[in-house]
Amino acid sequence: MAGRVTIVDVAKLAATSTASVSYFLNGKLEKLGKPTQERIAAAIRETGYVPNAQAQALSGKPTHVIGEIILDNTNLWAGQIQLGVESVAREAGYQTVVCGTNFDRATEQACVEKLLSLGVDGFIIQPTSNFKAIHERIKRAGRPVVFYDCDTFDLSTSWIKANLYDGIYSAIQRCVEMGYDRFLAVGAEAKAATGQFRTRFERASAMSDALSAHGLDFEQINIDHETPTVAELRELLKFRISPANRTLIFVENQWALPRVFQALEPSRHLIPDRIGILGLNCTEWTDLTAPTISTVVEPVRQEGRMACQMLVELLEGSEKRPRQEILACHTRWLGSTK
Repeated sequence: MAGRVTIVDVAKLAATSTASVSYFLNGKLEKLGKPTQERIAAAIRETGYVPNAQAQALSGKPTHVIGEIILDNTNLWAGQIQLGVESVAREAGYQTVVCGTNFDRATEQACVEKLLSLGVDGFIIQPTSNFKAIHERIKRAGRPVVFYDCDTFDLSTSWIKANLYDGIYSAIQRCVEMGYDRFLAVGAEAKAATGQFRTRFERASAMSDALSAHGLDFEQINIDHETPTVAELRELLKFRISPANRTLIFVENQWALPRVFQALEPSRHLIPDRIGILGLNCTEWTDLTAPTISTVVEPVRQEGRMACQMLVELLEGSEKRPRQEILACHTRWLGSTK
């Protein structure tokens, strides 16, 4: 059939009314006889008809589609979040549309507008620092939203996050007790006006507070996804590690841990006695290295599951009030710390 297929075309081919086709599309099969259902299903297959989500949204009908916005969808952390969200969405009869913003506020706003125009029923968002404006926009559109991996601490919104501060604080404190007396932090530079600032600040604050309680401090080495190279990082670390001290290197981003571990290859015989390594997440491979690597672990998949559960409860009316959840992290102590 040439051109855009409409519900009228389907009804004509199935020899029934548009109301009957609408009942079929909305799952109200008790209003239709079996022969009518079969004719409509056959007509949809033959024409390739796709319901208009925008028209459905304008009519106030649920689309059973959830919009998910994430800052960076290229890493394992994002994959674990998505697995958690999808497992709950499928069970509840929803599908997800995922948008990545690359920490850009303008892209985030554009994603929200596009998903609203597509008629999503609700949102799960890892926000930039623009979360208040985003929340107001979605609220005006009459859609529920659950924020994750954020620190809005606003009791008028629904949100969930892992307690990285306490997890890192406890791990660094334990490393002090192990006898490490010099501390390096390796991670991405904080960028204000993006979601990177608040998460980076939380990690740095936890490390700083844990060390200052013992009269200690740390040195920061900033890296990004491209630089410094393994060789360059090896030189940077070489001049910051002294045999006179027991040095603990905390790698603040999970994507940076492989590079730091490779850069330390000439010094691995000093791990964990003179050099300790503490990373973040990376449980998929850190028990396969020699030595194995200790990491602070976020309950990422659980966070995704609970974020989606919270949204489904808002969508289906079983929960009316905003809800907030904070999940505990734990440290997986392996061979890179003593």
